[in-house]
Amino acid sequence: MDHQDRLTMIQKKRTPTEHASFRINTTTLDNLKKISKDQKLSLNTYVNQIFDSHVNWDVHASEIGWIVMLKSALIELVKYVDNETIIKIAKNLAESGAKEIALSMRGKYGVDEWISILKDRAKSSGFSIKEYNENNNTKLVLHHEMGEQWSLFFKTYYETVFFELGSKIKTEHTENAVLIELDDVYAIKNKQH
Repeated sequence: MDHQDRLTMIQKKRTPTEHASFRINTTTLDNLKKISKDQKLSLNTYVNQIFDSHVNWDVHASEIGWIVMLKSALIELVKYVDNETIIKIAKNLAESGAKEIALSMRGKYGVDEWISILKDRAKSSGFSIKEYNENNNTKLVLHHEMGEQWSLFFKTYYETVFFELGSKIKTEHTENAVLIELDDVYAIKNKQH
């Protein structure tokens, strides 16, 4: 993708904005300013990220069963589960709950909605996720630092979700990362946005 293509893509992704005023507790505002400065973001950008995260993840996550739990506790718990059980649990959860999750969080059950959920979940969990579009394929790389068994869980879960949606998907995993490669249809659609 050349420089002009990137500029065009950025311009298409800009969302309309509107001016709004809020009264914010002084201590909270000072903390927001400090955090945004530490992250080398404008206060406006940082606050928009907070609003976006709240609207697209926080409001719905607890309704459908997501909980906050120490990462170290989850890593320890899953150490004692064999790979066959992890695969079985991941498939069962995806088959029984993926549609409900998408409908509750996005109002629609489809590939785009699940890509959006995957990205928001990664952000809220402190995972890094990168998207690469090349040769009419979209690759998502989720880096989680939770170990091999979690890679197996995430790989199996997302394979099942996207397979159920009729998508062609290829996955690979390492100890702390999962690669999800989606078929040409999603990649071409994604490039047009």
